[in-house]
Amino acid sequence: MREDTMSDPGVPQRFLDLAQRVRGPRALSEAGLRERFGDPAQAELETGQVWRARWDEISMLVLVLDVATREVSAVPITIDPPGEDESSVVVDGSRTAFGVDATVWAGLVSWVPVRVLERVVDAWDDDIVGCIAARTQGRPAPAAAGVRAGQSVRSALEPDAEVRAGLTDDLEYLQQAPALPVQESGRPDRNLASLLGDRLDLKALCSALKMPQPEVMKLLRGKIPLPPDQIDAVASATGLPAGQIARTVRPLPADLVHAVEHPRWRSVWVRRARRLGVSEAQARLSGGYGTFALAARETGGGAADWDARLRQFLGDEAGVKGSP
Repeated sequence: MREDTMSDPGVPQRFLDLAQRVRGPRALSEAGLRERFGDPAQAELETGQVWRARWDEISMLVLVLDVATREVSAVPITIDPPGEDESSVVVDGSRTAFGVDATVWAGLVSWVPVRVLERVVDAWDDDIVGCIAARTQGRPAPAAAGVRAGQSVRSALEPDAEVRAGLTDDLEYLQQAPALPVQESGRPDRNLASLLGDRLDLKALCSALKMPQPEVMKLLRGKIPLPPDQIDAVASATGLPAGQIARTVRPLPADLVHAVEHPRWRSVWVRRARRLGVSEAQARLSGGYGTFALAARETGGGAADWDARLRQFLGDEAGVKGSP
């Protein structure tokens, strides 16, 4: 959602701000959200929840219809200004926390990565969710109180058509938010040493990476991962194409990626990015690989508790009130 459009990132926030005033819906106030969800930033993902999704300057409200490991099936919701089309469902304000009619754009149902979900703001009753789910599948929608079908858009020049086009663009942008490299079963890893062969200049590589020789040796042998943000440095030092080097980057375990990308860690990555002066994607990437490297240096059997490992690696960064 872009500023001065239906996709204005301030739309969800405006309702949260209004809730701080006497006439605002208390359910969307900080106190109201905590009464319903505990810490809204730490809520577990569930069908029927309404989340604020955001990446960079793009923000929108989405209704979760199904939850997978790293993504959710979701439909966008708009509340200000009003708009609808023939595939949408309009929910009366008396049945939501917003206090105004909400349009659910059922024709735009999409898989949205969990890494862009930021904060849960509402949870809708099963009859509403069932009606919307039926509409997304082209089935007759069961009746639900306070819910009606949207009206058709008669022309591509109508404001509602422009709103729909903007939402489509914003969904695509959210879906392209940078993901972490994840291990795939059956794909062999190739380490950096095997790629470089007799091209290896250990001194030059240590200088380029600003790392001591023992650590660079571990990196070459795949004992510790090559952070993706160091690919260009290795390419410059070795003369090899960055694409070839990228194929030696050791992907992260799927369970670690699942933990790192979960919304419960979102506020930590935002704070870390601000502190380091980098993008949120870079903050999450360095946190994920830093945690993996820490785990690789430690011993112990059994499945890794990646949330605990993240807290251990981040230290005080993860100890701020409200973080995991």
